[in-house]
Amino acid sequence: MNGFLSNDWAGLVLAGGVAVVAALIYLASRRWWLAAPVGLLAVAMAIGSAVHLSRVAEMERRYPAPGTFVEVDGQKIHVLVEGPENGRPTIVLFGGGHAPATSMRFLHDALKTDYRSVLIDRPGMGWSGPAQFPLSTAGEAKQMWAVLDKVGAEGPFMLAGHSFGGLLAANMARLRPDKVHSLVVMDATPPDVILYGPRLEELSSLTRDPWWAGFLALFGLDYKALKGEPEMPPAYAVLERKIAATMGTDDAIQKAYATRPRANMAAHSIFQELTPQGMAAVGYETGFFEGELGNMPLFLFAPQNAVGISDVSTFRTAEEREARRLQTFYAVARERYLDYSNNSTRIVAPADASHNFLYEYPDFTIEVLRKIAAGTMVPAAAAAEDGSQPTAAPKP
Repeated sequence: MNGFLSNDWAGLVLAGGVAVVAALIYLASRRWWLAAPVGLLAVAMAIGSAVHLSRVAEMERRYPAPGTFVEVDGQKIHVLVEGPENGRPTIVLFGGGHAPATSMRFLHDALKTDYRSVLIDRPGMGWSGPAQFPLSTAGEAKQMWAVLDKVGAEGPFMLAGHSFGGLLAANMARLRPDKVHSLVVMDATPPDVILYGPRLEELSSLTRDPWWAGFLALFGLDYKALKGEPEMPPAYAVLERKIAATMGTDDAIQKAYATRPRANMAAHSIFQELTPQGMAAVGYETGFFEGELGNMPLFLFAPQNAVGISDVSTFRTAEEREARRLQTFYAVARERYLDYSNNSTRIVAPADASHNFLYEYPDFTIEVLRKIAAGTMVPAAAAAEDGSQPTAAPKP
């Protein structure tokens, strides 16, 4: 069903089905007043679908795909490859959540001057076509390698991902360790947080709301407006403005394409992993054990503390002692990525940074990624001697 609903024309098909039901009711009863409500519903659905298709056409006209398309497992995947082929590592970037490539375009544009940089729209997202279901991080990791093969991108690759995209990058690294120059996980989602952490209201809505948003979008309806959004915490509002300022035009593009049914259906499917049951079901193929990545250079790039975490609703409603325990749990769980490689390094984001530090401090983030790609990210003790910045701490 998700596959069918991912198509922008699905609303017209559903409207036609309802119209057929209205006709059958009339033929069976010969009472127009019985069929009329169903017929009017079909007309309303058709009009709404036409509105949606018109919006999609306008969106594609205003924001044409900047890259090329390849077919992987019957899916049309959009990929943007830019930058010189000069023997340096090829950088592949993934945003948080199930975000499209536009979420990392600001990093890509800065890095492509000196490095080959690749952005891929995950299935259903951005300019990519509808996904095949069900989706999984482990499955997408295989597909991302297939995309790189099809566009002829050459390694070694520096795989860098933020949040849920960091888990994807780590899954890719496990599949082809011989192709990996380095793995950079930017405050990546730790499987332990999903398996053993509290059930967050925010994560619950991620597995429920996208389906309804995608379905109603087929008929030109805005699910968020109909549902009524709660007031955004002040810290989130500030962060939203920072993200928009860092992303520029790409912020508007991302928000526009995120309304498409295909994007919402894809998010609904893969976010099933963000539940204890969902993560347990895919734990072996998605999670990691200590030392699994061998001596692969792994960089955990994240805040040192839990700044901003008190804005999560589950924390706000908890008693003070429990809130402190939750903050400590999340701060400790993020460090688990250091255990996955015997050659891991901790890079600390600026002191007041949040989970979305790359948007708050884009210049700092770009400098760190450049140093990792160049092989010049040195431990803090060595950096103190020559004054180089930023610095990194080796695995504790």
